[in-house]
Parts: sequence; structure tokens; C-alpha cells
Amino acid sequence: MAQFARLGVEDGVATLTLDAPPVNAIDLPVTEHVGAALKSLVGRAGVIGLVVTGAGRAFSAGVNFKVVPGYDLGQKRAMVRNINGIIATLYALPWPVVAAVNGPANGGGMVLALACDVRLASETAHFALGEVTAGIPFPAGPLVVLEDALDAPARRDLALTGRGVDAAEAQRLRIVDRLVDPATLLAQATATVRQLAAAPGYRTVKAQLRQHAVQRLDAIVASDSDPMLAHWV
Repeated sequence: MAQFARLGVEDGVATLTLDAPPVNAIDLPVTEHVGAALKSLVGRAGVIGLVVTGAGRAFSAGVNFKVVPGYDLGQKRAMVRNINGIIATLYALPWPVVAAVNGPANGGGMVLALACDVRLASETAHFALGEVTAGIPFPAGPLVVLEDALDAPARRDLALTGRGVDAAEAQRLRIVDRLVDPATLLAQATATVRQLAAAPGYRTVKAQLRQHAVQRLDAIVASDSDPMLAHWV
């Protein structure tokens, strides 16, 4: 059976790797595996932080448009439900979460990176919000993250044009916190998790900063509905 998300824990640092070749595009099975992996971390003893990355040459190319448009109503509802659940779970994790963006992070992939506390990226990283060119709105959960984690001018620019930006521009737009040599990306992401986790007030301050967004995300998940579906089905 294919495993589209690999989860490992070493010395307290968990690593979640999207592994859906060739570009880790997001479809229903991927959302199921990522969601299950994140839920397995909630309350897990001994974990001090999480690194999120992608296998191969991409972080995540976003929605898999080769298969998702052919989904029936039930599958589309399940996928949106899973996406909102993933974002809500990830955003509420109490300890440091660092994205190691090793390649393209488009659409849902970019949102996944933005849902992390810190974003490190290699020079091969590329970011875009292509929903406007695909003709679909954002699900409710990702929209909360875009509003909370992305500066308003950058959000307006990228969401309304669909244009892509390279790693250097992404850093200027504060999508990325630091550019890192690809050879040391995972090691530096892990070191960043440990550095952040060492601060005694990290969990408390993170909870304060995320409180209102987490409440909105929890309400979206509890409602088990999403206005996006009216435009998508």
C-alpha cells in the first residue's frame, strides 16, 4: 500500500515528509495520510517539535489537477474536510513547527508551509497561489492561514495574480524566513526546531499569537461545511 506521508521521530524532533511522486501533489489519499500522521503526533510524549518537508524535487505542487477534477461530490467534500482538518491540527500544535521547503510549494503546498512557525527554503524553492488561474476559491481553513500568516500586500498580489515567486523574492515578501543551502536544509530545520523549543515560554507565547486563528479553524472543522464547495461542485 502506498504511503504518501512519512513520519519519523528522532531525539524528540518529528519529521513529516510528503512522498507522492513526482511533485507531492495533493489529492484525497495524500490528505488522508498527512492528516493521520499529524493526528498521531497530538499529545505524543517526548516530541519537542516538527519539521515538514517534501520528498524528491518538490515540497508540494498543490492540488493534483490530474485526478481531483474527476472526483465525485463525496470525494470532493472529503478532500476539503481533510484539508481543513490538516490546517487546524498543524496550526494548533504547541511546539515549534519548521517548514523545510526543498522545491516548489504551490497552492495548498504554499499554505502548508505558511502554517508552519518558521519557513526555511533552498534556492530551488518556488511559491505560488494559483487558485485564481484554476478558477477555484480557497477552502476556509487555508484562507485563515493566508490572512494570519501572510502580509496583506503580498497576499493580495499573489492571490489575485496567481504569479509565482522564486526563493529570493519569497524572502523579500516574508514568505520565507531564511534561505539555506539545499545540502543542509533538513539539518538546519532540525536545529531551528531545537533552538526554538529551548525557550521556556515558546508554547505559551505561540498559543497567545495563534489563539484567534485556532478558534476560527476549530469552528470551521466543527461546522463540517465550507462555502468553497458551493463553487467547486
